[in-house]
Amino acid sequence: MSVDTPTPEEPHRKRVQTNKGFGQSVAFSAGRGALLIGIAIVIGIVLLQTVDNPSPSVGDGGGGGPGTETTVTSDDTTGDTTATTAASPSARPPAEVTVQVLNGSGVQGAAGAVTTQLQALGYATLEATDTSSAEGDIVYCSGGLDAEAAALAAAVGGDPPPTTEAMPDPRPSGADADANCIVVLGASA
Repeated sequence: MSVDTPTPEEPHRKRVQTNKGFGQSVAFSAGRGALLIGIAIVIGIVLLQTVDNPSPSVGDGGGGGPGTETTVTSDDTTGDTTATTAASPSARPPAEVTVQVLNGSGVQGAAGAVTTQLQALGYATLEATDTSSAEGDIVYCSGGLDAEAAALAAAVGGDPPPTTEAMPDPRPSGADADANCIVVLGASA
């Protein structure tokens, strides 16, 4: 390494010469270029992941949108009528609904098959069992689970589809008290 001596006009300048060859300069530039390309690839992957997995839009509960519930009360003595409309919540996810299927159709294994079908759709299920004979399929759900009853009836399917009703008191024979909803499979009409 050699050092130039400063001129009187530039007393503070020292010039250092290095013995870097052309090959070292090219290797350094190539390494720097490869590093920049690597960073660009990482940024591209991150951006593609963000574009490929967009977050759901606000209010997208997957349940088909909010419904409305209308309550009408009447006072027979004065003839006054009051109506209120309120938005009902969308159905809970299947995993949050505990279902028991009861066989009232007389067809052996029917309740077990529907229980397996509901498990595959993510419903929390209780042990299938028999109940007294019934006509047609019925979905019973506890109070406040109207949206869940409709979703469950659609999941059970059939022709005709099951009807939905409020949970009876007492529950159907063989029903577990832990079930939020009960599907009773009845004989075809």
